[in-house]
Amino acid sequence: MALHFDTDVLIVGGGPAGAATALSLLTYSDLNVLIIENSAFDTIRVGEQVNPSLFDLLTYLKVGKEDFEEGSFVRGYNSQAAWGNSGIHSRDSIFSTQEESYQLDREKFDLMLLSEASKRGSDIIPRAKCIDFKQTEDNHWCISVKHQTEGDFSVIAKYLVDATGRLSNVGRKLGMTIRQHDQLMAVGAFLHFDNTTVLKQDILLETVAEGWWYCATLPNQVMVATLFTDADIVKEKRLQKAENWNQLLANTVYAKNKVNQASAFGSPWVKAAFSKITDATTRKNFIAVGDAAASFDPVSSMGIGFAISSACHAANTLVVHSKGDLSSIAHYQRNIEDIFSHYLTIKAQFYRKEQRWSDAAFWQRRNVSV
Repeated sequence: MALHFDTDVLIVGGGPAGAATALSLLTYSDLNVLIIENSAFDTIRVGEQVNPSLFDLLTYLKVGKEDFEEGSFVRGYNSQAAWGNSGIHSRDSIFSTQEESYQLDREKFDLMLLSEASKRGSDIIPRAKCIDFKQTEDNHWCISVKHQTEGDFSVIAKYLVDATGRLSNVGRKLGMTIRQHDQLMAVGAFLHFDNTTVLKQDILLETVAEGWWYCATLPNQVMVATLFTDADIVKEKRLQKAENWNQLLANTVYAKNKVNQASAFGSPWVKAAFSKITDATTRKNFIAVGDAAASFDPVSSMGIGFAISSACHAANTLVVHSKGDLSSIAHYQRNIEDIFSHYLTIKAQFYRKEQRWSDAAFWQRRNVSV
């Protein structure tokens, strides 16, 4: 491996937001791109519900639905929720009234976007961690990188893009102001059904005192079941332990019936799911995309859609900036702030629909004014 790389744009993070940023830059500009990813692309990817507007964004990136591997998009025929009362009813996303939805196979989706970015000219280096970030007098970036097997190298880039997800690893390392609004965590498991079980292609949300459950059918006789609750509740109830997680699942009214013939793939996994926004304007030639820019409660179903749309806008922002419009990054940040402010208002209204556990800590924290 080379000891030094020069690039116009360094993207740290190879998820959908990072890959889409690269695709947009490579499709609509002459800027060259390098993607650095800490993992070997083998981390847990939780399936996600998306609506057909995602395909419009992919069309902008010149990627067609037919370009994805079979099974990447599973049509969700029914989305139901027991939220606000004990009955079960049809549910749309809180930000969309489109009835049609798809369950995304994140592994296939993510790897296809990366593969397409590589075909269009992006260099991609997995298993590498950015250790240090410095800026020169002309605001270019000098980044020290450590590869898991190939040793150390450096990157010089005009622009730096944080696509490291909800944890905003680059933004935090650079001292960006990050406003976190809650401590939401996801504790879930992938459940397998034998071939004699016919699984409905549907999605269920069910509220409980500790938070809310999400169950969704995935390809290959698999379902994901996830409890969304707060970090202190995870710690107090030791929900990373299978027996404790299973007991809360058994206490549900509807979710337990969807999984009663399943077997789990090991112990539950725990992932961050909190809402937050990053102020990325304090450093020049820097921009954040996807969850690194702003992350949303999964009940909003905004994750993938925002990852791709923010990536497209960020790429255009960098192209315009490179041509001399130095106000473009600040304008991009204001747009992110507007989206996040609107989201907080709608999210609060949605959570206030549930009043059955008004004394429970999880719901007390959310049944307040924005």
